[in-house]
Amino acid sequence: MKVIIAEKPSLGRTIASALGVYDKYDGYLSNGEIAVTYAFGHLLELKDMDAYFGHKVLWGENLPFYPDPFEFDLKKDVKKQFEIICNLINSSETDEIICAGDADREGEVIVRLILSAGLRSYKKITRLWLPDQTPQTIIKQMEERKLDSEYDNLYYEGLARTYIDWILGINLTRSISSIANQMMSIGRVICPIVIAIYERDKSIDDFIPQKYYSLVSNVDGIELVSKLKFDINERSDALSVCNDYNTSGGNVVNVSSRDTVKNSPRLFSLSKLQGYCGKKFKLKPAETLSIVQSLYEMGLVTYPRTNTEFLSENEKDKVKNLIQIHDMNGELIYKDTKRVFDDSKIESHSALSPTEKIADVSSLSEKEANVYTTIYNRFFSVFTKEECVVTESVIDIQVGRYKPESIQLKGKMFKSLGWMKYEMDDAKNVCLPDLKIGEQIPVDFKPVEKKTSPPSHYTVETLGNYLTHPFKKENDSLDDEYKSLLDGCEIGTEATRAGIIEKAINVGYISLKRNVYRIEPKGKYMVESLQKVHCDMSPARTVEMQKTLKSVYKGNLSIDDALIETKLFLNDYFSNLSNYSLSQYDKSSEWPEYGSCPWCGKPVYKLKGKNGDFYSHKKDDRTQCSFALQKKANIFGNEIELSEKDIRSLLNGKCPKFTLYSKGKDKNYEAGIKIKNKPRSFNNKDYIDWELVFSKKKKRK
Repeated sequence: MKVIIAEKPSLGRTIASALGVYDKYDGYLSNGEIAVTYAFGHLLELKDMDAYFGHKVLWGENLPFYPDPFEFDLKKDVKKQFEIICNLINSSETDEIICAGDADREGEVIVRLILSAGLRSYKKITRLWLPDQTPQTIIKQMEERKLDSEYDNLYYEGLARTYIDWILGINLTRSISSIANQMMSIGRVICPIVIAIYERDKSIDDFIPQKYYSLVSNVDGIELVSKLKFDINERSDALSVCNDYNTSGGNVVNVSSRDTVKNSPRLFSLSKLQGYCGKKFKLKPAETLSIVQSLYEMGLVTYPRTNTEFLSENEKDKVKNLIQIHDMNGELIYKDTKRVFDDSKIESHSALSPTEKIADVSSLSEKEANVYTTIYNRFFSVFTKEECVVTESVIDIQVGRYKPESIQLKGKMFKSLGWMKYEMDDAKNVCLPDLKIGEQIPVDFKPVEKKTSPPSHYTVETLGNYLTHPFKKENDSLDDEYKSLLDGCEIGTEATRAGIIEKAINVGYISLKRNVYRIEPKGKYMVESLQKVHCDMSPARTVEMQKTLKSVYKGNLSIDDALIETKLFLNDYFSNLSNYSLSQYDKSSEWPEYGSCPWCGKPVYKLKGKNGDFYSHKKDDRTQCSFALQKKANIFGNEIELSEKDIRSLLNGKCPKFTLYSKGKDKNYEAGIKIKNKPRSFNNKDYIDWELVFSKKKKRK
């Protein structure tokens, strides 16, 4: 009998259905020849530090601590399923065990740890590697399964990652938390992510805008912007150039146009998909991963945790079949090109694409439909038959007599949309005026005061790009990018980044609102604490550790070699720790001040309650003043949802305006609202009393 161990029950059911295994037993399915059982993700986990000592260890004591050997325990509530698996794999009838963890290092580790803990005698062990979960793929991969030993290095890398993350996380989290007197989560990947956001936000906060003059002309709808810029104290020079340009007028010296074929974007890697869905649908990276994982388990898309935008060269026949299945209207064509198929840019899994299974989009949730359609449309974009042809036009206008300058107007008109039928975001025509060579046009250049702009906050897309290519240079080619990526030059992996970002949000280090990341007070404290104790958890350090793990995967380093580097790093940190001091974390810094209380004048903060955020005093001041403002307020019979801007205005004595409804007069009216400086009392409780403020109409003279 062959025993298949799936990573999760859902995968077990999918495999069993594809192989015609339907008889249900407690914890597995079987037809006598094949038994399909399953884990619940990780059944075993590394022991906590206390378990090695047999008692509770104070967080600042017995550090650094390195288990030798590392030991695993069964997780809670999985003993029964573990015993079911053990009985199956140790049965005298079982002659082969098939590992069917997810097709990545984590899936390999999950099943191998079960075998390591539960298998009592030698059995043939093979690997079922599933790039997608359609019945066709499961049957094909069962026929082509390899010995699990061929995936040894994947397992070693996964185990090395598990050990390194444990000793880093346990030692540094316990150390920093004990000093701060507050739980501070410290880890190999969470730290550089928070540091990147901290440094970006600090550069924005420290940015001092510089005023300058830009020379701009806008006559008859033709806007010309000079490349010249002048310091704010050079207004006279700017005026002099403007006078010269205006005297000479504009002379059309060149008009040209050409048709260009615009290439489609590439297929999605997971991080590229997360960036796209963050920007378009405001989804968190963890949400996108969860949705695409669900689509994978439905058999609708290929394996989600992929870091490439390319397909494998051995998938060409599969792609031809996909085109035939999905191309209902003859819009697609097979393209055998390096822009699509390139083994040199693939580590384990190809780019995301739909499978042979045709989805009933109406049966999906709105978010599932959005993500699936995004992946589906990108596949159509890559293989669409019609080319995207753009007519690009350029008009060169020369201005100035003494130092002539050529200013370009650029336009584009789409002759055929091609792939943009499926991704319309960029399909916008830009028309140019009808000008001819030699034509003179009037200009009216003026110095326009502008300010330099600070860097932008990280978004889901830009942070994802940074974490995938943290040290990308401006002139790096695509080949350079992928060489670095496959050498381990990244922060985290496609499989782990989303979960770690979500953890950073949940522990209060960072926030993600409207697709924009920001550092929070607790994250700022964590980063600055690491700096003070000279604990280098920077992006550069993490990339070096990632490269070490990649060397394990390539067979160039052993697990013990990888651990030595991490232990040396920790030993250096702890040997110097007594030389540094660290202030305790002030938890009240997590409460941003929004303004002053209209009743007592003391500060009002944004606080978290059972029913969401509210605005009130800190606990000690609340015993003296009960002021509390909710986001939803009833103002003269109108349910108003106050924005943060409205709340800041109200708490700083301003009167934000709203359109309100008068039930008595049955009409809408506009008025400002204000909080009275004395509460309204009812049943021995104080409530906010609102006041309407109307704009004074100017009297006619």
